Amino acid sequence: MASEGDALLVVSVYDGEFFGDLSSLVKICVIEGSTTCCDRESFSTLEETWKLLEMWAEKCATPPPRGDCFTIFICRKDRGDTEVEPLARLDVFAHNGEATTCVVSRTPSWDTERVCYQPDDGSVAIVLKILRANLGHTEY
Repeated sequence: MASEGDALLVVSVYDGEFFGDLSSLVKICVIEGSTTCCDRESFSTLEETWKLLEMWAEKCATPPPRGDCFTIFICRKDRGDTEVEPLARLDVFAHNGEATTCVVSRTPSWDTERVCYQPDDGSVAIVLKILRANLGHTEY
């Protein structure tokens, strides 16, 4: 793997609950990018995901999930490469205006605090609300 400055974060958003097989999931979008810059201190994986999704959300909207569950895969890859290194998975449960996620990574899994979302919020908007609230920033 290249240095973080040469690598891209890859965030894949799927509709449905992950049970070890991607074939049962419907791809909503794949977002690739980097938020690292020159002398700036690097972000944690979830902070970088948050920043990347914020940049994406300013330009594009994603549809709301069709059911109560959707899955986010967070990986890293070298620029120009197709092989990815898995970093984390977010198993999101969104129902009746409240959402929470289970964060699965190399560290022990943990569940986020619940956040409120609007019925017309897309999957990326819901994840942004979860990350903001659970990484110390509650403004939406």
